[in-house]
Amino acid sequence: MKTMLVFLILPSILMAASFTDDFDGYSPGEDLGDSIYWLRLDTGGNLVAADDGGNGIVETVWGSRKYLAYACLGGLVCSDGVIRSDIKFNGAGAIVGLLARMNPVTGDCYIGGIYRLYGSIGATVIAYVNATGDFTILTNDFFYPLNEDTWYDVAFEVTGSSPAILKVSVNGTVNSNIQDNTYDLAIGAAGLGGNFETAAPMFYLDNFCITDYNQATANTTFGRIKSIFSE
Repeated sequence: MKTMLVFLILPSILMAASFTDDFDGYSPGEDLGDSIYWLRLDTGGNLVAADDGGNGIVETVWGSRKYLAYACLGGLVCSDGVIRSDIKFNGAGAIVGLLARMNPVTGDCYIGGIYRLYGSIGATVIAYVNATGDFTILTNDFFYPLNEDTWYDVAFEVTGSSPAILKVSVNGTVNSNIQDNTYDLAIGAAGLGGNFETAAPMFYLDNFCITDYNQATANTTFGRIKSIFSE
């Protein structure tokens, strides 16, 4: 996953206690990047709206690219808080990552993710992603069971600095946690990321939410945005 971003923003802001997107307002097949709440350049994989029995969700469409990254414009700046989403998989081998404290210039960030390894064996991971998109794994922990076609509530909580305290929870229970003094990112954007290594398994998302403990998030319509995602 490569994430390099440059933002130039003139916002019109409605403040809210948290930002949520349940994807119910999207038309099937609509790219998430077409929403005013999400930012993606025309490169990498796509997240597109789908109908899950009358409930709006988004699913991955990888195409020829093995990574994707979206910044959430609805909760652009987040310091201490939690990012969460309902996630399910069809197939193994893809990681879903919740992005936190993403630097708006360089794109480096923390990522808290989950993926299926084999059968019902999965794992959670916390990593630092640098400006060129390379991962440094901070912790990686088995999660069992992680079944296909089953929804899981995945949350990535990021608080503090010197050290930054990072936790990934699944269905309300912490599965991975680490304290980071090395990179110690302080504040930045939130979003979604993912990649895969071999086959192209599908993952699905619903009920994305950002809650900032220190300030209200913003449901925002942006006047000007300049962005760069580099492969």
